[in-house]
Amino acid sequence: MAKKHPKLASKFLIRGAIDLYGKTKFTKNAKLITDGTLKHIKPPYIVVANHASFVDVGGLIMSMYPNCASFVISVTQLVQWPSAIKYMGVLPKKQFTVDTSLIRDIRYVLDKGRPVVIYPEAKLSVVGRLNIIKPAIAKLVKLLKVPLVTVRFNGNYLYRPRWAKTVRKVPVRVDARLAVTAEEVGALSAEQIYDRIVENLAYDDYEYQLQNNIEIEDEHLSEGLENILYKCPECGEEFAMTAHGNTLTCSKCGATVTQNKLGALEGGRFDKVTDWYDWQTQCVREEVSRSDYRFEGRFRAEKLIKKKFVEAGDAILVHDSEGITATFGDQTLHYKAGTFYTLSFNNDYVYLPTSDAVYRFARLSNVGCTTKLNLAVEQQTQLSEQRK
Repeated sequence: MAKKHPKLASKFLIRGAIDLYGKTKFTKNAKLITDGTLKHIKPPYIVVANHASFVDVGGLIMSMYPNCASFVISVTQLVQWPSAIKYMGVLPKKQFTVDTSLIRDIRYVLDKGRPVVIYPEAKLSVVGRLNIIKPAIAKLVKLLKVPLVTVRFNGNYLYRPRWAKTVRKVPVRVDARLAVTAEEVGALSAEQIYDRIVENLAYDDYEYQLQNNIEIEDEHLSEGLENILYKCPECGEEFAMTAHGNTLTCSKCGATVTQNKLGALEGGRFDKVTDWYDWQTQCVREEVSRSDYRFEGRFRAEKLIKKKFVEAGDAILVHDSEGITATFGDQTLHYKAGTFYTLSFNNDYVYLPTSDAVYRFARLSNVGCTTKLNLAVEQQTQLSEQRK
């Protein structure tokens, strides 16, 4: 049976969402600042944007209207939304997998004179900077032969960091550029297009906060930050960091650090969240470079069936030089080292797709272990690529 074409975004629903939800959202918390560029670029075209919170989805919809785009999203996102989302113009796919049917869907939308939005990082920013972007996105642009628009958001991570329990009032600035014209798509190499994408999307939200003197008032300012800053810089203990208010504390050695209203850290080894995260990255890189490296954690396995995750038993996840192995019930999933260049994860879950299913694994202990596992996969892959 022939595959059905995707549904195009309903302009009626988009208009209603902007009127009933969008304008309030971007007045109360996120002050959307845009020069109107996106309204005036004539589709079809591909948009690639950085992705640091879901405020950038709404920001794109509002900035592009009356042009209504189709968004490439993870199939896991469909679980969180009612069936009406399909009328908002979505193109679901499994993260970090090759999906040729998705290319057909994208081409269909473009042929109908609509834009398509792709988040090439394929997940939310971990630390307020650009995640890894693979060169395949530039090859896709070459293949589809339409103009490329880059959209960089500043402030969308500050609005709701992936680890935070609350949203914050911040200005969210939109930098939209016609990065590659229709004529340039054929003339430029994939490498040149890729370089433009990375250059145009590069950002650092903590630097943006400091440079623009953006003070964030929040009594829960740092709560949740221990999910990404999981290793104590003073004693080196992992998964011992706790947070209350604007203070991070190591439960082993008692070291404390506070985060001020401008996002800077005070009283510890590092002045910036990003510096702390970079130090953790280097520590993990040294670990995975050793032949005896091994990460093991207890998780609960869940399988995506239709539109909900169903429990599949307690699981042990092991990551070593051979790759990732997940054992639960009578099942074992094994992913050779290099299968993923990064992982889909959040504070509590790691998502692992197979050829015919999507599984997620809920951590049962160790706050921050999902961040470490993601870092280990990234660094292992990078080291392997460098040895080739």
